[in-house]
Amino acid sequence: MVKAVLNYKVRIEQMVNKRWVKRIFELNLSESLWDKICWGHARKLKIQKAVCVRIGRTMDDWLLRGHGGKGMEWDCNKWKKEIEKLTKGYGLNKWKHSMNGKTTLIWYASKNVPRFEMFYDRSFDSQLLFDIRCKALSVNRRTWRWDEGNTRLCLQCNRGVKEIVEHLVLECSKYEHQQESLMDVVHLQCGENKWNARCVEEDSGMRCLVGPDEECNMTVVDAMKDFLVHACNK
Repeated sequence: MVKAVLNYKVRIEQMVNKRWVKRIFELNLSESLWDKICWGHARKLKIQKAVCVRIGRTMDDWLLRGHGGKGMEWDCNKWKKEIEKLTKGYGLNKWKHSMNGKTTLIWYASKNVPRFEMFYDRSFDSQLLFDIRCKALSVNRRTWRWDEGNTRLCLQCNRGVKEIVEHLVLECSKYEHQQESLMDVVHLQCGENKWNARCVEEDSGMRCLVGPDEECNMTVVDAMKDFLVHACNK
């Protein structure tokens, strides 16, 4: 919507004065809702405004200008590329800002840009992967308030530690065999040295296992799905 409005504004600016569309636009300039919406979109993208004084008019016209006043010599195609770039930048900043302070999206926040991912096919294992990526997996640390057990501790290994997703995947002795199978795939696909370096990071290497990592390996993600199916059928 933003791109369509601003691109049309550029087209109107570059039309010859004889075109009826431009004449109607100038006649209803600052009184139209469309003009106000157009300027609102331009401000979002930090596009500047150049006032064009017209003799004999009660209201002045305005033209789109890029950073530093650029754009006077640009044609519609050049403006289209510039608006496309600015719109993507605005959307990316808004996407990143929306994740600030949301603990369920902390692993997603490490992504450089949102992109289409072939992880979900409505199957049980893909739903589990979605849950763990959003830190919404049903572990006691999250569900203790409404579970009958009313405890945050892991009841599978009885080590007296909180049952969080990192503990479930990497530490819980209940799933030692499944963890070994998962690590075999990780070492083969990523290399043991690289995995050891990832383990000491703040997320304990979980982003590498569940997918938001920019260097995610689909074979590792599939192995992670298999692990989750075994763990959640406890």
